[in-house]
Amino acid sequence: MRIRRAVFKWFPLCFFVLFPLGSEVVFSEFYLSLLIRIFIFGIMLLGLDILAGYCGLVSLGHSMFYGSGAYLAAILLTHVTDSIWAILGLSILANAFIGYLIGSFCIRTRGIYFVFLTFAFAQFFYLAFSNWNFVGAADGMAGIPKPSLGIPLDLGDRRIFYYFTLAILVAAYYGARWIVKSPLGQVLVGIRQNEERVRFLGYEVNSCKRRAYVYSGIFGGVAGSLTVGYLSFVSPSVYHWSLSAEILAMELVGGMGTLVGPLIASGFVIFLGDLLSSWIAEAWLMVLGTIYVICILYSPEGIFGILRKFRSIKRFFSLGDQGPS
Repeated sequence: MRIRRAVFKWFPLCFFVLFPLGSEVVFSEFYLSLLIRIFIFGIMLLGLDILAGYCGLVSLGHSMFYGSGAYLAAILLTHVTDSIWAILGLSILANAFIGYLIGSFCIRTRGIYFVFLTFAFAQFFYLAFSNWNFVGAADGMAGIPKPSLGIPLDLGDRRIFYYFTLAILVAAYYGARWIVKSPLGQVLVGIRQNEERVRFLGYEVNSCKRRAYVYSGIFGGVAGSLTVGYLSFVSPSVYHWSLSAEILAMELVGGMGTLVGPLIASGFVIFLGDLLSSWIAEAWLMVLGTIYVICILYSPEGIFGILRKFRSIKRFFSLGDQGPS
């Protein structure tokens, strides 16, 4: 049993570490780009899971943090520095500030009001950057220089950037896990289940919700900065509500409040979307939409819930095969 758990835990990481070794030999380097995108969305989904999955605050404006991290990275790379460490550090600080400031307003509302307030703030950023000539207005910024690690490794190399993004994802996962396992994480779960009871126990509910919003924003900002570092392009579409809706749909399909579920959904949705779009052109969105509806109706716990049920059924039959003791 312990060996099986160890294999289940470490096999995915070993697979992703060894995956680039087969590029240009077994498969095209295009799949490295696809996995980089999956890793970046995974980082963003971890942040949203802290806010929506554990705290119960469903946001339709998470693209606000993603876009802010992206544009900050674009401006710094173009005009200030090429250090990826400085860019990520400033992205963390900037999005923590945005999360604290906007979160102070949003957390005063609940339910659908919270959803629409986060949506409104994200649309404000979208309209502002669509009309700001310094950042290219609606045309965006192109030809952004590649970031540097500060050591003799070129992030312009797809494999190097792949490993760097994978390392950030692993760090983000363990950081998110530490947050949800901490006393704050337990309070967030309590807020999701019964906010009034948590307030009655003496906890500062608004402060805890604000911290969850800030943490969520930090993860989103890091993801946005990594996107620009890889693509060397950014446009106001990174703030659009459709991106927030896509992120939220991935969260629901993966399984909210699990951390692992959103990571699985990131790979599932992005890979399936790429596969279907090459087969059935624009109709692939209808297929994905159908999958979303089926998951929400028949598996509210998402893909992670299906896997957990499958393991429970398998364990039941394995115990039955042992016979009476």
